[in-house]
Amino acid sequence: MTTDTFSPAGRSSLFWCRGALFGALAFVLTLFCLELIKVSVQISSLWLPTALMTMLVFRYPLRKLPVLLGGCLIGVVVANRLIMGSELTLLMFPLINLLQALLGGLLLRRLLDQKAPLDSLLSWCKMVAAVGIFMPLAGALLACWALSFSGQASLHFFSTWAISETIGMLALGPVCLLWQRDELRRSFSQRALFETLLTLIATLALSYCALRYLPWSFTFVMVVLFYSAVRLPRFSAYIVFLATLVMMSILLALNLLMQYTDALSVAGSAPWLPFLLAIIPSHIMTQVMHSFREEKKHITQSEARFRHAMEYSVIGMALVSPDGRWLQVNQSLCRLLGYSREELTSMTFQALTHPDDLVSDEGKLNALLAGTIETYSHEKRYLRKDGRIVWVLLAVSLVRDVDRRPLYFISQIEDISDLKQTEAVNRRLMQRITLANEAAGIGVWDWSLKTGKMNWDKRMFQIYGLREEGHATYLTWVNSLLPADRQLAIDAFDQGIRKSSAVDVVFRIVTDNGIRFIRSQSTLVLDDDGNVERMLGINQDITEMRLLTDALYQEKERMHITLDAIGEAVISTDEEMRVTFMNPVAEVMSGWTQEEAAGKPLSELLRITHGSDGPEMENLLLCELPHSKSELDRELVLHNRSGDRFDIHYSITPLKTQQGDYIGSVIVIQDVSESREMMRRLSYGASHDMLTRLPNRVSFEQRLKQLLLSACQQQRQHTLIFIDLDRFKAVNDSAGHAAGDALLREISVQMKQHLRSGDFLARLGGDEFGVLLPDCALNEAREVTERLVDAVNHYAFYWEGQLHRIGASAGITLLSRENAHASEVMAQADLACYNAKHNGRGQLSVYDARLIDTLKPVLSQRENEQILPQPPR
Repeated sequence: MTTDTFSPAGRSSLFWCRGALFGALAFVLTLFCLELIKVSVQISSLWLPTALMTMLVFRYPLRKLPVLLGGCLIGVVVANRLIMGSELTLLMFPLINLLQALLGGLLLRRLLDQKAPLDSLLSWCKMVAAVGIFMPLAGALLACWALSFSGQASLHFFSTWAISETIGMLALGPVCLLWQRDELRRSFSQRALFETLLTLIATLALSYCALRYLPWSFTFVMVVLFYSAVRLPRFSAYIVFLATLVMMSILLALNLLMQYTDALSVAGSAPWLPFLLAIIPSHIMTQVMHSFREEKKHITQSEARFRHAMEYSVIGMALVSPDGRWLQVNQSLCRLLGYSREELTSMTFQALTHPDDLVSDEGKLNALLAGTIETYSHEKRYLRKDGRIVWVLLAVSLVRDVDRRPLYFISQIEDISDLKQTEAVNRRLMQRITLANEAAGIGVWDWSLKTGKMNWDKRMFQIYGLREEGHATYLTWVNSLLPADRQLAIDAFDQGIRKSSAVDVVFRIVTDNGIRFIRSQSTLVLDDDGNVERMLGINQDITEMRLLTDALYQEKERMHITLDAIGEAVISTDEEMRVTFMNPVAEVMSGWTQEEAAGKPLSELLRITHGSDGPEMENLLLCELPHSKSELDRELVLHNRSGDRFDIHYSITPLKTQQGDYIGSVIVIQDVSESREMMRRLSYGASHDMLTRLPNRVSFEQRLKQLLLSACQQQRQHTLIFIDLDRFKAVNDSAGHAAGDALLREISVQMKQHLRSGDFLARLGGDEFGVLLPDCALNEAREVTERLVDAVNHYAFYWEGQLHRIGASAGITLLSRENAHASEVMAQADLACYNAKHNGRGQLSVYDARLIDTLKPVLSQRENEQILPQPPR
């Protein structure tokens, strides 16, 4: 077998040979395992062919498996034919082995990495679980099922099949998985090969002696195998394990393990259990040692890479102790500072740091030691051996041990002296770029006062209407000026040069596109000695801005004319609510002229009250600026300076800049005296009876609901009186409707005189009245009702010289928590009033639940009246 046996690559011409080779190998393995069964049929066999086929399925592409597995199947069948004869199982069991290998190999494809199948202990556990436990049990079940038809299946057969497959997979599987060029190269190098052979021979010899003559022989074998796991490379260790297991199987089959065979009566049906106990810990130890070696190798390689990177880095690198000593430095740092390696390692970084940078550097270093920061980077200066100052960019990180104690600093030191020198050169260029960026599209110019040379950018030529490939001089600029503005512009720049001050001037130039307004801003640039070196400036075409300013002025004039013409008062204020503008309507309504009101707080000019004689409104909107539009339309009255009053509605809106800063507000005041008077009349008509000026039924029901709510929530007691005039229809029919209307007005006045201040009298309709007595007991209510009834009964009404007398009947009901339904109490009072009429008119009656039964015959005879609802008893 060659080192590329399990490699997927290979020539087609050799592939059939490889299939034959694997067939021969499967034949040998099968023959060996069957011979073990033949020698000793009483113990479980070791089965290796399934492990071989499983690894072929795992390692080779699916398109090549038919040839390889076909060769293995033929080899297994031929071996079975030689040993077992022509039994029924000759082909059945190999097919089960083949199916088990197919499923196991595909399962390993899902679980393991084909390039590194046993890279960790977890990968080994996956292999054992998949093809060392699960698939052997599945194959044993399938074999038992096949034998169940002939009645030969048994538990002993099941356990024998499963255990032999498991041991075979543990013995041969890792060897096949690790049969790779890299593993073979490491295991069979000259030194490793000699050690492997020597260890193999010693292990077999010691294991043979232990198994033959020592008690607890498998414990001794496990110790010997542990040595191989610790000492040898992983592949070599698995070779030793395979050889040892084969030898143990032969000794067991030949019944040469005397101590072991004496314990068969104790072990029962598990004679191979000691084999598993010996081989599994060895496998685990091998994987653990492999992981340890790989980790150690990785650490070693990382350290080597770090040393190489540090030594040959183009920037300075150093390891520095917590107290500042240079522990290790590279050649780049030595060249940067001008010291040799030996000189630097005998010094501290503090001795080489510029005094102005030492405090900042040590502060960050202490923060790094304290753990408040993980790393830091900053610019600093070092003192070279020759006395020159070198600028560096320093990046420092701290390495700690496992107990978080500081070990050393890793410093990366990059020379930035050239960068610092070029910063001075680029500073002037950055000034031009920054100014141009801030101006966003304006022309930039540069005028050397020493040489007189002037430089324009492309935008400057566009502003002055000149060709971009032309050359601009001071005279070019002067000749472009409008004659009327020429001297003004020249004087502005001359004065700026003399006083070393900035220049900001607006002038006009003449171009092919007409006259343009230009705003020019400039500043002086000094040399290292503080003398004026050149002037740097910008030009901005503000023609459109000027046109916009003129348009805004015209718009402002139109706005003033519009404000003067509208019918609302408009007042503008500044951010402190001081008046800045008033239109004529505002002057009339406030009584102040704009000249008098200018600069005064708005609260001094406007006196606004709640109603004509109500309290003055305390509203912060009159003394400080609101953040959003506010509208007030309550019963507000404006009292002007001369004493006139206006019903008003006003709104106040803040004014903001584009940046959202408040700059003032606009107050609009409308005179709503006429509309508010009309609304009062409409509101009064909706809630009052226009004949008697008493509240109408709607107002009465609203007040009744309020009293019922207080009776429920506050347990207060009120009284409802229902009054119906007697003989009113006779007066109305005989004297006319005008007399009836006059009578209702006079009776209303009479009844109001006999009520308390808080009582509520309303006309419910026709000749019916309702009275609500808040917080009134029954006895007090009877007294009030008697006064009302007597006043109506004794009232003498004269119409056209003729006397007319009427009367009144009244019904009383109490409003309480238990009697708080509006419709029911109205019905109760009506029923009590009807009882008073039924008993002779001109009297009162208090509601009682028994009235329903008493008046039931009479109520059924009432005509043209609505049937009252039955109140609860």
